[in-house]
Amino acid sequence: MRVFIDTNLWAYRLDGREPEKQARMQRWLPEVVGRDDVVISTQVLIELRSVATRKLRPALSAAQIRALLEAMAGFDVVTTDTAMILDAHELAAREQLSWFDALIAEAAIRSHCSVLFSEDFGHERMLDGVKVLNPWRL
Repeated sequence: MRVFIDTNLWAYRLDGREPEKQARMQRWLPEVVGRDDVVISTQVLIELRSVATRKLRPALSAAQIRALLEAMAGFDVVTTDTAMILDAHELAAREQLSWFDALIAEAAIRSHCSVLFSEDFGHERMLDGVKVLNPWRL
């Protein structure tokens, strides 16, 4: 099954500020990665790099961040192009999503994912054939 994993779930795995969420994601993410075809987007890479440089505790070095981004680039990465931006704009208006959530959802839709794992959209919500699941509610 093709699944899209939102940025914050990757970030929790690395962030010691919330040890319970970190431990849960350190168990859950490898299960999903080992079982499903994981998809991310350029937006996920950009957001994760931003979180890694500004918020993570303990902080990651530049070399660790590079290694993280290289590892993440091993997944199927959906690139953001003009058509995706325009379609995300329509999706945001139609589904009343924030701009950045619409970009994530549109990337999941375009990559033919069955599931979008995120805590931001509403558990079990359907977006153009993609089911949103909040891993905290599974």
